[in-house]
Amino acid sequence: METSHDPRDQIPIRLTMSMDRPTRVVCDCCDLDFPEWMASDEWEAGDRSRGWCCPTCEHHLGDELLLARDHEDELRLRLDNALADLDAETYRAEDHREKMLAAFRARDHVLKQFERLARYHRATEHGCICGKRNCETLAVVDADWITDRIAAMYRHG
Repeated sequence: METSHDPRDQIPIRLTMSMDRPTRVVCDCCDLDFPEWMASDEWEAGDRSRGWCCPTCEHHLGDELLLARDHEDELRLRLDNALADLDAETYRAEDHREKMLAAFRARDHVLKQFERLARYHRATEHGCICGKRNCETLAVVDADWITDRIAAMYRHG
């Protein structure tokens, strides 16, 4: 949204509002943000300044008790939504943590199987201790990255 100021009375004038990029504005009453298309312009007769008013606050202007009730209801609703979001994200984080730990356990299990294979397939002068000259299993278990991962597994416990 573009604004300019009329130098004669210092009242902001709205030039354009794009529906492609909806703008969010802040209500002058409750200080909560909402889409501009839902807003109404409020004029203060005393200082001739324009502010924004959300649909919730529009009907309680001037009534302090109704204002307090509406604001309490809105805050309770937003608190409930925030707590529900927190619970959902906590559950999601715990689920991801469990999956990550399961993946680590699976990786360690695979590395232990590689270590077990390495006991029966070690390089000798004439090939592998299993008796094969070009042992494919030896080529896999003797790879540097496998032996490095097995060593790291024992270093980290």
